[in-house]
Amino acid sequence: MALTPLDIQNKNFSTKMRGYNQDDVDDFLDQVTKDYEDSLQKTRELEKSLKHAEEKLQYFNELKDALNQSIIVAQDTADKVKTSANKESEVIVTSAENTANEMISSAEKRSTNLITSAEEKAKEILTDATDRARQLAAETDDLKKKTRVFHQRLSLMLEAQLEQVKSEEWNELLKPFSSYVSDSHTVIKEVLAKELDKEDDTPAPTATTSEPAVDEQPTLEQAALDPKAMLDLLNKEPK
Repeated sequence: MALTPLDIQNKNFSTKMRGYNQDDVDDFLDQVTKDYEDSLQKTRELEKSLKHAEEKLQYFNELKDALNQSIIVAQDTADKVKTSANKESEVIVTSAENTANEMISSAEKRSTNLITSAEEKAKEILTDATDRARQLAAETDDLKKKTRVFHQRLSLMLEAQLEQVKSEEWNELLKPFSSYVSDSHTVIKEVLAKELDKEDDTPAPTATTSEPAVDEQPTLEQAALDPKAMLDLLNKEPK
């Protein structure tokens, strides 16, 4: 059993002749007791410090174990999250690729259908326009043929009428009336002279009522009254 400061202080020694000085021994024991108490106090403090340090060490060890476990859990969670994210990203990428391929395929089909429809429509329009152009050309040719026949027939008719107009019978009919009056018909000559004077007093016809100019094409009304004008009109090149 370890000594205590109180054991040292209460320790008694027997006395003998020629022994140690009792006061010196007591003083030394007091000093030893004090030093021993200091040593015990320091030992207790060291034990407390050691216990506190051991508790801290245990706490830090437990904390380290907890942190290690947390790190392991976090690493495992991170791996799981990474794996899940990779799988999800792969699913998203695959879905996006499928959607893009479907959209491209649909767009290609629509563009092909539009192009086919446009080509068919263009062919229909071109075929219709070609048929109409052919029909119009045929109608135009037929009309030109009929116009040539009419022109030839009318030219022949007008030439025949013009020959009749130039005959001697018309010249005879168009002679002035005075040529048929003899010198014995004085009264008739006087009347004719008065009429001629009146004709001289009347103003000359304007350009609008005269025959058409040389470069001016005769109208249908003028051509109807004048066979020569009708013939000139027919001989004109159609525009």
